[in-house]
Amino acid sequence: MKLLVDIGNSRVKWTTMDNNGLNESQSFDRNKSGIKASLNKVWKTLSEIESVYVANVAGEKIAAQLTEWTEKQWNLTPKFIQAEKKHFGVTNAYDEPAKLGIDRWLSLISARQHARLAQCIIDCGTAITVDIVTKAGQHQGGMIIPGISIMKSSLVNNTDALTTDTDDQEFKTLATNTYSAIQTGTLYAVTATIERIISDLKESFNNRIRFIITGGDAQALLPLLSDDVHYYPDIVLKGLAFYARQDKAKPAEKNKSKAQKSQISSDVDGQEKTETAADVTDKTAPNTVETSTENDNPSPETITEEKKKPARKPRKTRATKPKSPAKTKKQASDPSLPEEAI
Repeated sequence: MKLLVDIGNSRVKWTTMDNNGLNESQSFDRNKSGIKASLNKVWKTLSEIESVYVANVAGEKIAAQLTEWTEKQWNLTPKFIQAEKKHFGVTNAYDEPAKLGIDRWLSLISARQHARLAQCIIDCGTAITVDIVTKAGQHQGGMIIPGISIMKSSLVNNTDALTTDTDDQEFKTLATNTYSAIQTGTLYAVTATIERIISDLKESFNNRIRFIITGGDAQALLPLLSDDVHYYPDIVLKGLAFYARQDKAKPAEKNKSKAQKSQISSDVDGQEKTETAADVTDKTAPNTVETSTENDNPSPETITEEKKKPARKPRKTRATKPKSPAKTKKQASDPSLPEEAI
């Protein structure tokens, strides 16, 4: 069983993946000083973990704490995924691909599977990120906007008279208390920005674009947004699952990709004949690679080697038989993309 972890600026979201796919995701708030106490509470009872895949935007300190914990608990070193120039059909638009946030990169990979339309992913976390990928998989770039929590903090930290203390006060759209005023103001500021972005992108893409919202604040914003925005809370974890599936397939592909070497033997007359590895299966070690079945990934091209016979005078007693051409296998096609993520 594989453990998939999405570490954000304020929350940690995680799930496990087995042969049946992704299980239901869970989350917990992240303490700014560390996550070890939370891991002891949440993951202590997890067992049969074979590998750990992590998307981390919380910095090296949190990464080091997670690594120390998993190595002590399961003797496993997590694999921290980084954004790339191109993978899983998506091309990164950043001049320095690794500097694109890993959460944004994984969301693009997941959204890319809806290839009939361009996709816009709006991730509403501590910061709000907007990214667009075309139906051909070309990342168009994006933007970063202050999230609701940052807006609230900015108001409170820079204004003496304001506070986010609820004082058991009811939230109202037309506020009669400070808490409701801040809540309403920040919600409408964010939704107004998102609606303007949606409007502009619809015009740019002639309405051939699909909008996805995710992140911790997505549910609070959804009631204020248009109905054509789709909510996918686990889009980052589903993108992470692509890397986990890829690594799962590697050992099998590696074994099948070993070329079957030809074996050459000489007969009593000095004539040489070429045998393929498939012809001498009984003579080889038990771990000889078998021919792929219909459902397996095919092996790469195998070319039987042939040595040129030295020139010599033909014998009178028997005619020299013409040499059969070496047999080759067709080149295997590239593996297809993993199954549709969302």
